[in-house]
This record gives sequence, structure tokens and C-alpha cells, in this order.
Amino acid sequence: MLLCLVTLTAQSQRRKTTRGKSKARTTKTAKVAAPSYTATQQLQMRKSFYLLYLLERSGPAHNVIVKDAVFNQIAKDRQARLTTAYSQCADAACIGKALEWTADEIQEVSDEFKKLAVSNPDVAEMVQRLKLVDRYPLYTQHADTTFIRLAWQDVAAGINHICQVYLQGIPPRYPRIDSISFRPSDPAFVKQVKTAVQQIMSVGTGNAFYRQPLLGSLEVLEINGRDEATRYEPLYKGQNAAAFAKSRRTNWNAYHFSTILVPGSGPGKAGQTMDSMGMFRCKLAAEQYRDNVAPFIIVSGGHVHPYKTPFCEAIEMKKYMVSKLGIPDSAVIIEPHARHTTTNIRNAVRLVYLFNMPASKPMLIVSDSFQSLAIEKMAPRFINEIGYLPYTGLERKAPTENIILPDLKAWQQDPEDPLDP
Repeated sequence: MLLCLVTLTAQSQRRKTTRGKSKARTTKTAKVAAPSYTATQQLQMRKSFYLLYLLERSGPAHNVIVKDAVFNQIAKDRQARLTTAYSQCADAACIGKALEWTADEIQEVSDEFKKLAVSNPDVAEMVQRLKLVDRYPLYTQHADTTFIRLAWQDVAAGINHICQVYLQGIPPRYPRIDSISFRPSDPAFVKQVKTAVQQIMSVGTGNAFYRQPLLGSLEVLEINGRDEATRYEPLYKGQNAAAFAKSRRTNWNAYHFSTILVPGSGPGKAGQTMDSMGMFRCKLAAEQYRDNVAPFIIVSGGHVHPYKTPFCEAIEMKKYMVSKLGIPDSAVIIEPHARHTTTNIRNAVRLVYLFNMPASKPMLIVSDSFQSLAIEKMAPRFINEIGYLPYTGLERKAPTENIILPDLKAWQQDPEDPLDP
């Protein structure tokens, strides 16, 4: 649900109050040339690869990276590999292998980052800034050297995942909705990919070592038409503007729950906007809202079923709740990115923090009895798919109701889901 400047400010303030002042050295940020990224690419970078997003905006640390001899050698080796692939590869899968980070490169970069986190004050300061913004909360309590290594390995895994799925055609965890848009051997696709490779090779080796694979992965997502993660941002504007304004003047003491979460139910049929299950879940949530248990309803679900559907579950649910069920527009918050039940919950927790709702107040999840039972038993799936639980505690209140408390771990980026990181 990968997250605006309001969030960064709120998260930074919360960290400062709990930890005290950062020990990082204060430096004057140097001006660096604007990166050659589109607005969409910058947003995808922020949601998927926050380490690189911050590096691109941290003048002193960026300059250290650009001048580092180990990183420069890696960049030269990659340039040679891409040059060979461009001239010899006959399909996108071959190019995808050349764009990937090798295990040796990942280890070399890890070792160099660890060294710089100790020896260079500008990189050390960047690590402290990363810890403040909570994009890698699972790693925050680690030593700086471990923190930067784990954050980097997430970035490398995310870039490799894009290369494997959207160039090589390797099936992702959910191939029916998340897979490649073309055959890797499709001539038109290969031509587009080679054009992109030619452009990123022009970046050269005198730039940040990560720039070529980063640009390549962002271009590949665009060629595949997979911009699901960047649609509808920022989530405090657009269809959520009225709710965001309302959240700032809500008397939270008047409610038992901060929100009512409704997980989406995709129709799975081309041309259909909603199915009867989605409507049923919305009606259950509307009843709870009218009972005044919470001031907001979060409807959660992205462009999921069927493959590349033009309809967004959250948007269609909000239309139904406002136009058919009479719920005020300012009470319904869309979460338009989640692709699975796990991320319905994770992304809704992110919205609690984004909208400055009290995290000490529980959230109510309303769904049909089958999904409600599945949610009660979903902890192993959370661990398997995203690596953590985005909530503390879970209580099955009724056959169609579960209760959770938000947890800051929900901000952890998922390197293996570029469509909703």
C-alpha cells in the first residue's frame, strides 16, 4: 500500500521521539545531477528499492559510491556483459540473464557497503537516515553493517526477480495474475528490450554502479505494462482526499476500532466489475459502520482477476458502498494495490500509519466466514510470502470478523512483488 512524504515525516518524527537524536553526522547535501528517471520510475524505485531511491538523493553518499573503486570495477564488468548480450542475444531471456546481479557481485557489493558504513561518515549518515524512514523495519535493530547488507540484498533480489519474471518468463508465485506479458522470444518484445538495453548502456560506467540494472528493471516493467504499483499514488489524494481530511479531525476516542477492513474479491470474469462475494463483504462492513464501531472503511484490492483486468477491486467496492449502500465518500478509503489476502492486511496497516490513525487502536477485518477463518490461520502464509506478520495479535471475534493491532513491520518492502512491494 510501497508511500508518500507525509509518511516519511510522520515515521521520522516517531523514530526521533523513541530513540532520541540520530547519531549521524550533519553534512551539507551536495548538488548532484538529476537522475534520468520518469516520474513513474521514481515512484516504482521508491516503493521497490528505497535504498537506491535514497542514494540517488543523498549527494555526499552518492558521490562516495560513484568514486568507489570496487563499485566501478563491478560497473565495468557489467557494461562488458551487457555489450556482449546486446550483440549476441536472440531473445529476452538471454538479456535478462545478463542484467541480473550475480551471486559474486551481490557479495562484493555487500562487503563494500559494510566497509563504507564503518569507514565513511557520509555513508554512515545515509544508513541512519534509512533507519529513520522505516522502509526496512525488520533490519533496524541490527548493527549498521548488517542493516546495509540486508537492505542491499533485498534490492538485488528485487531487480533479479524482475529480470527473471518479466524478461526470462520464469513463473512468479502467482503466475495467473503476475506473469510476463510476452513470450521471451517474441521479436517485437526482443526489439523493445534491446532498445532499452542500448539506452541504459549509454549511461556508461562513470555513474553509480547500480544505475544500469536499476534502469533496466524499471524499463522492463514498463515494457510489460506492469505499472500496478504506481497507479493511484499518492494515496492521501484523489479518491482518498476527503477521508484523509476527515482523519485529521476525527475524535478517535468515540470508536472502538480505527478502521473496518474489507478484503477484495475479484470477479475472475472479463468485463465484470464485482461479484456477489465482494458485494456481500461490503454489506457486512456497512452494517458495522452504521453501528458506529469505526469512522472509516478500508476497501482493499488492486487490478487482480482476471489477468490484467482494467477494474480495480477497491475502486469498484467504493463505488458500490457509496452509490448503493449509502456510505459517505469521506468514510471509504481505497487501498488499490493489494493482490492477495496477505497484502490486503499489510497495506491496510500501512494506511493506518499514513492517515495518522492511532496504532494502539485495533482494526476490524470483515469478510465472509470462509476467508475470515483463513485469515485466522494465515500466519504461516504471511511468514512464507512476506517474511513477517504486519500486525500484533489476532482475535477471531465472530464468524465474519477478525481483530488485529497494527505493527510498523508492515512498511518492510517486498523485493519479490514489484506490482505491490
